[in-house]
Amino acid sequence: MRQLYYSLLMLLRGRSNNVTKTVSLTPGLFIGILLFACVAFQLSYNRFFHKPEQLSLVYLTNTLNGVADEGFPAVYGPFAQALREHFPEQVEDATVLRDVDVKKFYNGNVLLPGYTIYADTHLFSTLGLQVLAGKPEDLQAPDAIFISRSMADKMRGGDDGIGMVVGKQLSLDRKTPYIIRGVFETLPENTDIPFEVVVSMNELWNRERAGWGFDISYTVITRFRNPAQDIPVVEARLPELIKEYMPNFNKKSNDRWAFSFRPLTDFHTQNSTVRTMILVMTILGIAILLVAAFNYVLISVSSLARRSKEVGVHKCSGASDGTIFGMFLTETVIIVLISVALSALLMYLFRDFVEDIAAAKLLSLFTVHTLWVPALVILLVFLLAGVLPAWLFSSIPVSQVFRRYTEHNASWKRPLLFIQFMGASFIFCFLLVVLHQCQSVMNRPLGYDPTRVVTCWTNVGGSYENRVSLFGSLPMVEEYTCSSQLICEGYSGNTYSVSADRKVNVRMDWVVRNFIPMMKINLIEGHNLTPEKTRSDGWTDNDEVIVNEAFVRQAGWTDSAVGHQIMEGKTAYRVVGVMENYPVYSAYEAQTPVILFLKEDWGKNALFAPERTFQ
Repeated sequence: MRQLYYSLLMLLRGRSNNVTKTVSLTPGLFIGILLFACVAFQLSYNRFFHKPEQLSLVYLTNTLNGVADEGFPAVYGPFAQALREHFPEQVEDATVLRDVDVKKFYNGNVLLPGYTIYADTHLFSTLGLQVLAGKPEDLQAPDAIFISRSMADKMRGGDDGIGMVVGKQLSLDRKTPYIIRGVFETLPENTDIPFEVVVSMNELWNRERAGWGFDISYTVITRFRNPAQDIPVVEARLPELIKEYMPNFNKKSNDRWAFSFRPLTDFHTQNSTVRTMILVMTILGIAILLVAAFNYVLISVSSLARRSKEVGVHKCSGASDGTIFGMFLTETVIIVLISVALSALLMYLFRDFVEDIAAAKLLSLFTVHTLWVPALVILLVFLLAGVLPAWLFSSIPVSQVFRRYTEHNASWKRPLLFIQFMGASFIFCFLLVVLHQCQSVMNRPLGYDPTRVVTCWTNVGGSYENRVSLFGSLPMVEEYTCSSQLICEGYSGNTYSVSADRKVNVRMDWVVRNFIPMMKINLIEGHNLTPEKTRSDGWTDNDEVIVNEAFVRQAGWTDSAVGHQIMEGKTAYRVVGVMENYPVYSAYEAQTPVILFLKEDWGKNALFAPERTFQ
């Protein structure tokens, strides 16, 4: 208690110096705590589920001519049921789900948007999610949905219980009615499947979707009893199991498919962008904290000559080296706590900016399970900033009270200054690199022109000529085109054979004939898609395709690509043109091969196409 009293007196006596310390330390703690909280948030993805170490995603990997791809977490729809039936000793439970997309539900006239998935009745038991109202088996009805607690709170009255929403009706896009059969606990933000609404998978089954050998677009999550022992057993027996459902599975010796299990907790950090982000934030956080801590040390020891007589007086009064050491540590504790309080205040005042940068809410960054991260950061800063000054001041001899103290040995200052200059230079250069990368991403060539292009989702029937006439009659529209997917939101994928021993994984889109000229995509060779209808398979209007440069490179074609044939199963397509590359994913991902098909008869297929118009 006496040490605290004397420490407060010393703080009050050196107010200007302590204000400088606080102002210097606060920004470092603010940025450092925030960066390491973001790192802990990224590393905590999918770990809130019940016993997350037991959960695994099913991956499908293709090995073509001895070269295996990275695999993808998409399998056949009945896979989860097959696991439950054939491996009861190893598989505790398994669920199948599909799609994570924002859907618009209406409670009367009140809009309730939410991330929506299709899933079976084993979803909650597999993931270990708490069902607050209703029974999981009630999800079997095709018109049944389960909603999260947060969505239920928007529907119920102030004093009404959660169960009051069960039995109420929601309509999807004011068209399709669904009955709420249950409520589950809201998922936190640190998940790769942030669903708020669960639609019965039986709705897809009733449309004759999914099956062995087709529609490979389902996510299967498995809960093993003992993953270390059970996964090798299941993976070894899977090939024979699959042949029971698909007798021709893996008949080709040079084209092999294999199923495997990977931990759900590793799914988020397997993304190279996430790993790079974690590494960058860790390095930057360490550099900022070191600079802030050693800047505090330099400010503290700069008063060594002035405070030496004060230390000598304390020692003449009976204070030991340990007592002086404790006094200065206490002083550091007080300043660090003040800086932490100011950092918390800054986070609260600028929480909108902080949440936008961190892509997460503050309450999600600082949960009970992750509070040890900022606590550890504060402890490390305290040790770095407090121990060295306390040791220097406690080592001052008592004789300094009788003469003027001068410090001629500056050897201890040079390492501190070196760390300061190196840290500041590193942060400055790092920020220059980040700024350059930001400019490169913002100004990178797109390969198409989005200027004055607006989009909307609509289903306009009639022929292509009628739709062109309809939109062309609008005075604000200069030109119109249509595609099945937005060019800036990624395309669906497939694999096409370009020769007997070579396949190319591509991204693909179905477009109308004027898509390429309107979007100003440059054709390197060949010609645009023509409207002659030579096919009627329900997807394309002819057998023509246009590929990009990345496709030609991966196909290994050294001559002109025009005239080459590609195969999807037994279906053949002719390459009639090659276009310049344009990105369909973020700037952090490599350019992918792209194929464009002609599809102008949208009405018969009831597809919702984005209408692109110049304004």
